[in-house]
Amino acid sequence: MTVALPDGQELRACLYERRRAAGGWQYRVGITGWAAGSSGRAERVEQVVWLDACHVRPLAGGDYRDVPTRTTPADGGRQAWTVQDLPHRPGHPGARLIHVIGCQPHATPITLGQALDILRQPRTVTCRECRAATSLPAAADPQPAEPEGKP
Repeated sequence: MTVALPDGQELRACLYERRRAAGGWQYRVGITGWAAGSSGRAERVEQVVWLDACHVRPLAGGDYRDVPTRTTPADGGRQAWTVQDLPHRPGHPGARLIHVIGCQPHATPITLGQALDILRQPRTVTCRECRAATSLPAAADPQPAEPEGKP
């Protein structure tokens, strides 16, 4: 795949999977870059991210028939999301993250109804990496809480 950056640059990326979410198609791609390794030398690293269709395009002549493809169930009855409990740290309360299934391999699978119920609980958010919010109904977006001590 080719990834189009906001400044017009283009990068080649490895396509791992695609999914149809409520807002359209998304693609999970790996982009290779360089970073300082533990030895102090530059090492290849891959950053894997979900991108909306407007940011990627296929390579000419590429065959994408074998790319794993997922669709978010319209009925919400099947497990298409996961919940990850993040532990309490000193000075920070625990939290929960809702993911699209497959983003976090050790998270617990949940249904749409469960995801919506969990999102109504304090300290629960959707994962930015897998863009779970785009696969949930718009009503799932949590409303900002009122600051404590204010009416």
